[in-house]
Amino acid sequence: MKIGIIGPSKLRGDKEKISELAKLIAELGYEIVVTPDKGSASEFFAQEYLRNKGEKVWEVLPLEDVELGYKEWVNLDLGEGINCGTWRNQPEKLNEETDVLLCIGYAVGVLAEIAYSKWFKPKPVYIIKELVSGKLPSELDKSLDLRYISFNELKKELNG
Repeated sequence: MKIGIIGPSKLRGDKEKISELAKLIAELGYEIVVTPDKGSASEFFAQEYLRNKGEKVWEVLPLEDVELGYKEWVNLDLGEGINCGTWRNQPEKLNEETDVLLCIGYAVGVLAEIAYSKWFKPKPVYIIKELVSGKLPSELDKSLDLRYISFNELKKELNG
């Protein structure tokens, strides 16, 4: 299974909890898919996943983007690249490449990635309660498979 890791482009929140999550995903043997902006929660997660002998990191990268570029924004050294063309295509490609999403914090880009989970390979979005400020508006529950879970519930949920 490929787990998409989504979180803020600036690392904030509980680094210890994110590190524990990365270790758990590595121990379970799952692959991860990230867009590892430099200094982001996703980059940190991928680094911790690899440090804990995670098997495979896939990086969704906008290798053809001339509007904003990418080399100065993302860490290209964490895994195998998947070209999404431009930044505008990133949420779609991330969703196409994953079986579930794991939300480790909210940000504007995270909301786009969650929204795209409705249309491109629909999937559950696991939102770690300890790493967010609260639930998203209830109107979204009808369109999205949002699952608010604690860190301790994640292992059971993923092994379903």
